[in-house]
Formats: sequence, C-alpha cells, structure tokens
Amino acid sequence: MHTRKSKKADPSEEIIEEEPYDPQEEPPAIIAHGASSTKIGLGGEKFPRYVYPEQSSDLAARIRRFPIDGDKITNEELLRAYWDAGIKQLNLKHNEKALLISLPTADLTICPFRDNAQEYFYNQIENSKIIVVSDPFLSLVGFLPQTRKLTGIIVDIGLSQIRIVPFFEAAIIEESITQVSFGGFELTLQLGTWLQKMGYNGPIDALFVRDIKENYCYVRGKDQVVEETTDNIISYHLGQKSFVLSSERWKLPELLFFKKFFTQKVITTPRSDSEGNKFDLNNLSLSIAIANAIKSMNFRLWPTLCQNICLTGGGAKFPGLKGRLLEELTTLLPDYKKSLKIHTVPEPALMPYIGASKLVMLNSFQKYWRDQEEFTTGEYQLFL
Repeated sequence: MHTRKSKKADPSEEIIEEEPYDPQEEPPAIIAHGASSTKIGLGGEKFPRYVYPEQSSDLAARIRRFPIDGDKITNEELLRAYWDAGIKQLNLKHNEKALLISLPTADLTICPFRDNAQEYFYNQIENSKIIVVSDPFLSLVGFLPQTRKLTGIIVDIGLSQIRIVPFFEAAIIEESITQVSFGGFELTLQLGTWLQKMGYNGPIDALFVRDIKENYCYVRGKDQVVEETTDNIISYHLGQKSFVLSSERWKLPELLFFKKFFTQKVITTPRSDSEGNKFDLNNLSLSIAIANAIKSMNFRLWPTLCQNICLTGGGAKFPGLKGRLLEELTTLLPDYKKSLKIHTVPEPALMPYIGASKLVMLNSFQKYWRDQEEFTTGEYQLFL
C-alpha cells in the first residue's frame, strides 16, 4: 500500500484468515473496470449484477468494447454514460453506500484514468466513501485461497494488453512490470483475417469470431507436432456460411509464444536481472517475459514467486496454456522446476471483481474508505 504523501502502511496479511465483517448498512458497491467490459455489483457476492457493455445476441454483430484502452479513455462521453448507468443500477446517488473503483492499470505513478474517475464519482455521489484499487492487486486478493500469499506474479492476458505484474507483500514492484500492447482482441482480429481468406466477407471483429477463439482454440504442447486428423478439425456454422478449421485452432494462441511477434509488441519490461545481467530484449515470449520478471526481483524471492504465478484475463482460458507455460518455465528456471506452480480459475476474467468482492467485506479494509474532504485535501491513502 502506498499513500499520496509517500507514507506507507503495512500490508494486511491477516486478510488471508480474517472473517468478513458484518456491516449494519448495505454492502459496499463495486465498479470493476476492464477493456472488454466493466462489472458492477455488491461486496460479498460471487458474481457481478451488471456488465457493460451488453453484447448483441446476433453472433454476426461486431464486438462492443468498454471505452478504455489500458488506462486511456477512448470515449469519455460513453464512459460517463456507463458510469451514470452504474450509479442508477446500484442506487448510489444520495446514498451512504461505499464504492470501490478498480483501476485498469498497474502504473500507479501517472494515471489520468484514476484522477478522472475519482473526480467524477466524488462529485456525482453525495456523502460518499470511495476507494480506488488497482485490478492486479484485486486479482492477487482473489487468488489468496490458492496461494495463501501476497507475494506473487499476476499474469493478466486481457482484451487489449498483457500485463505481468510482480508483488512483494501486497506492493506492486513497478520497475519489474512487463506490458505488452496486444491481447485477446488482436487475436480475434487475426482469426478474422484468416476467416476472410476462407471466403468470409464480414467484419473481422464479429462476435462469432471471438466465439471460435474462446471455444475452439487451444495451446499445443512445447514442440508438439499436431497432425491434421479428423479429431483436430472442426466445422463452424453461421447461418448459411460454414468454416472448417484445423491448424488455425492452435496457431492463433501460438502467437503468445512466437518471439518475433511478441517482442514487437512489448511496451515496458525489466532490462536486467537482480545481479545486473542484461536480458535479451530482442528474444521475448510470454514465458520468457514471466521468467524475466521473476529474475528481475531479489533472488531470495524467486522460490515464492515461482510458487505463485496467477493467470487472469479472458486470454488465460485457452486450454493447454497452463501446461505449456509450466513446460517452458521449467526450462527457463531449472533450479526451481520443483516449486513452479501456476494458479488458474474457471473464469479468470472475473478475478479483479472476485478479489474486490472479498476485499470490501474485510474488517481490516474498512479504515481505507475516503470521503470528499479527504480527497479534496489529498489526505488519503491509495490501497493497491
């Protein structure tokens, strides 16, 4: 945890065992932002009540995106319309209900989105108690039942970005973050381009293209030769159109491991290990980037980090991804092959929301809510 005035608070490791508090008022509200969608609901609930934007039931329609890209707002008018809808749905206006807003970035130093969101909600909701939390930290909290640690690596394969975010005792280590400027949406566009070569003449960001990616693509094993047998070929029907896919099913997520492609998309990444040895920044893939993030930290933390690699984001759902990463990380980190552990969940895209739902119900968290006066004077703490 860090404060606006550079004060520090000790991480509340007791949250691992702590029982939820029993509030006399309504549970806090949650607005968990993401580039694909924003989830809105109440603390203590397993699933969000509302998701914006709603997608069309017509699979031929184009994918609707939430108007943010990383921490950048792509359409402020539309964003505020969604915020207004969330306020209305959760009855936040003139209400004492506290509100957690997730921050869709791990960069805590410069974040216009955070400032914009805080100003908007403090001005729109009277008598409010608000806190802004980065969604990698919320994912870390969501994984606590598995990891039992607040030290680990969040690997977020989101819609528009891949982020590899190391934590030490709940604090983000910003200098060791890797950000990559592609994610699930670019994979969808690539698949749509391949379908156009098969005769498809519609938009490459159609919902059915995403449906194929999410339900029929998989990650092959390292050096595995996939033969084009009837078991690996599928037919996908959309109205009068039919598409036959075979090698496309594994070639699409293979881009995560294709070094030439992956390296070109890297925005930020650690440049050397804890001993100062420089990394080869012209030879990166998802697994190499994870290994480099671990090596950039103090070597005493490597065993714990290797045990707590957590996959989040919609792109983490590819069958075979966990196994492939384990294979490659075993080669990249041979001294820790016995301790390597990758944590996954059935719905990785929900992890920030799940973490938020747990966090706001903890007794130890209640002191972090901040009101309008504290926000205006700058006397507030930013809970990671």
